[in-house]
Amino acid sequence: MSADSETAHQIRGIVTRSAVRSTNDKGGSQTASVETHRHVERTDVEIVQPFGFASRGPAGSEMVVLAVGGDQGDLVGLPTSAPGNRLGGLEEGEAAMHNLKGDRVHAKMDGSIESTSRKRVKSKVKDATVEVLEDRIIAKLGAAANAPRVVIRPDYVKLRFGDQWLVVKADGIFCSVAPVVGPDPEPGV
Repeated sequence: MSADSETAHQIRGIVTRSAVRSTNDKGGSQTASVETHRHVERTDVEIVQPFGFASRGPAGSEMVVLAVGGDQGDLVGLPTSAPGNRLGGLEEGEAAMHNLKGDRVHAKMDGSIESTSRKRVKSKVKDATVEVLEDRIIAKLGAAANAPRVVIRPDYVKLRFGDQWLVVKADGIFCSVAPVVGPDPEPGV
């Protein structure tokens, strides 16, 4: 092989579009096994990801692989791409996260955030949680067993605070003690 041919091969190897065979998300950084050229497989290629966001592309996705300083022994990959599974239709300036099954969080241009899940959406602030499931919504304020909570189901709404509870159903209101009529503690809500 001539020097010119060898130099051309080295330059071509600095940046490659590679097929991802598998990924590994254990350890200090995520790595991938990729095919950089036909019948040329490379393992433990570090995937460089932006701070604050993590994803793990499926086998069969694509990755741009860079040879740092032209050194084929020091490869890094840009975040993976799976064009056949891309979430499209975003407006300019919008952002979304999604998985292969269609679950997603979409920050829209109108200022709203839309979450879509096949199973559950859970929001947590310290010990306060709100869970939205297919058949109920559960809100808790605190982790203790007697913490205030609200459960909304198709056939009733239940409020609980310590040992006291109140249930509203289509056929009436039921509670642990006789209700006392008094002032609204938070009229603006």
